[in-house]
Amino acid sequence: MAYGEINTTDWVSAVSGLVAAFVSIITLFTVYIGAMQLLSQNRMYRHGLSWRSVGPWKSTVARWQLLGLGRRIMSPTVNLGFLVENNWHLQISFPRGFPKSNPKKRRNTKNSENPNDVEKGEKPVMAKSSWVNFMQALGLSPEESNLYELRDAPELLNGTIPMHWTGKDLVGLCSILGFQSHEDSPSFKTPMPLPMQWSGPLGWLQFRSSPNGCVVEFRSRMDIHNQISLKFHKHYEEKQSDNQIPSEADPLRSRLWNSINGLALHDSTLYLGGADRRKIGHNEEEKSDQALLEDLMAQDLAADDIIHKMFGKMDVQPNALRSDVDRNGALRTQQEDKGDKDTPDFLASMLRDTVETFNKKKIFVPCKGLLSVTVEGELAFNRGLGIRKCFEYVREFKEDHEIDHKMFPYCIGDLYMDDILIDKLKEALLLLWPDGYYFSPTARLARDLNTIYDHIEQQSNVLEDIFPAACIQRIKSLSNSVEASGLNNKQGQKVIASKQSSLTPSGTASVLPTAMELCNDLQSTRKTARATYSVNDMRLIARACAELRSTLKEELGENWGDVVWAILYCRDLPKAVLQTIKELQSEHVFNAKVYCKDGQLDFSALVVGSPDDEEDNGDDESIVDSEFSQKKIGYSKLPCVEDQSFSGRQVLTAMALIFITYYWTDNRWITDVAVYDATMPQSVLMC
Repeated sequence: MAYGEINTTDWVSAVSGLVAAFVSIITLFTVYIGAMQLLSQNRMYRHGLSWRSVGPWKSTVARWQLLGLGRRIMSPTVNLGFLVENNWHLQISFPRGFPKSNPKKRRNTKNSENPNDVEKGEKPVMAKSSWVNFMQALGLSPEESNLYELRDAPELLNGTIPMHWTGKDLVGLCSILGFQSHEDSPSFKTPMPLPMQWSGPLGWLQFRSSPNGCVVEFRSRMDIHNQISLKFHKHYEEKQSDNQIPSEADPLRSRLWNSINGLALHDSTLYLGGADRRKIGHNEEEKSDQALLEDLMAQDLAADDIIHKMFGKMDVQPNALRSDVDRNGALRTQQEDKGDKDTPDFLASMLRDTVETFNKKKIFVPCKGLLSVTVEGELAFNRGLGIRKCFEYVREFKEDHEIDHKMFPYCIGDLYMDDILIDKLKEALLLLWPDGYYFSPTARLARDLNTIYDHIEQQSNVLEDIFPAACIQRIKSLSNSVEASGLNNKQGQKVIASKQSSLTPSGTASVLPTAMELCNDLQSTRKTARATYSVNDMRLIARACAELRSTLKEELGENWGDVVWAILYCRDLPKAVLQTIKELQSEHVFNAKVYCKDGQLDFSALVVGSPDDEEDNGDDESIVDSEFSQKKIGYSKLPCVEDQSFSGRQVLTAMALIFITYYWTDNRWITDVAVYDATMPQSVLMC
């Protein structure tokens, strides 16, 4: 081979070297790009897992594996049915955020005794992951690992670790938090439109669609300052040994039922449904001609009433007995409107419902199986609530003369009911107390409670102060003298011996006067300002009610609720008590006695100008002829109560309890988001 010629081997070697160099360059470039992407992704995950993003959940959502070479990212998920099954004690609070830096890094900081304390001058900030703030509002912390589950988190969403929710669980929790939809009439049939926004006392929830599915973000409101006077906060915080608020019922279960038109009982539920539009008549025994004749002859009835008794309602009366207007008015109206109908169908339906129910009484009729055919039954099942032990009632709207008072002998306002329902309603109302958060019922339940508390609202509307200042001072001196004389010794011993009581063993002389002053403070806010109570104010109201209930229990035992029930059922009793103390007869009220015997309440001793020694003229029927015609002032029917007596001080304690509870129900947040249970996407990511 001649000099300078390149053989095949050298050529192949040279080409291979060039290819290898090119591949090496490409490999290095690829590794560089991959390394930069990994570094960028690592920085994103490091930012998404930082203290500023997930707060105290940092050590929970990120766990190192493979000797520290790998990291597993997880996020919590909450199951509402599991919380109900485990009797989770609801502790809702306003989300205030967290320190800017991890407290663990400040453990060795000078003058820092508690590593969890925020540094002087440092304000807490909200976590960048909105689900962290939402969990703080629910009172769920990383330490309560038995109340949530961890699941592998998907990829980062908006630079944060998202939390996975099941739609029905999120809807259930939002309904007890008082969230409201921006839609005028949310539907339980049409899929939830996106974007969507809910608002509540804690903030807003914004739903939107994304490539990852339905995404929701929580944004908290500004921190509302306490509206109740500082002295009351100091008073009840000093007397409260822990952060727990005593309650007769399970707050979570009670709130879940309140958000779907139900009322919780001890071991069952009371459901007061809406009107049944099927127009199915009840099985009533038809009277014989002789019985009908005797009934007509025994009463002095007008002609229209005789026709009604003989032939029933107007729509089933013979045409000859009806006037020309009744016979032809409806037809003429239909003919006039037939060619010119400007009213939309939905508006006509609303007007028709309003006309049918306007100024009519509500009759509650037992309807077993009602929850099985209504949307509320499905909602209860999805929330882990049982519907087997449930007292179900449907309501009917009737005129006063159409009501069978023998079948429905009891009424509260315009709510008429039978023997069973009145007993269950009493039980439900004695379990419905402030629990430390805003009351969040449905619109229908709120209307029923408005009727029940209507006589309390009437007094609040006309009075500047519920209890006069002079009366409170006199009650203070009377309470101190009663406790000092030893009449309350038994009560004081019980309070000292009770380890589970939230009251301190310093006696209960100040319980009633302080509650009276709190009533006046709440009344002043209602009359002269806008009631925008904070969550701390709600907790104070709950503590005050718990203290009053504890006082009544110590004195009356298991029958403590009877005096409270008397205030709710006897519509004239609160007015009589307030009128008497307004005339500066507080000592008279304090020492008076109220008697209950054979279903009759005698509160004549609390009526102004009614002496205690006034003798009764006539038989018992002259006291109260019926539930609907009261003939003697100071007496009223009182069902579901055993024969007993109450002192005036106990009546005043129950009055304060009822008024404070009324202010809680009056400052309610009507919730309507429960209807989205079946229409919301069942997989929701909260970022």
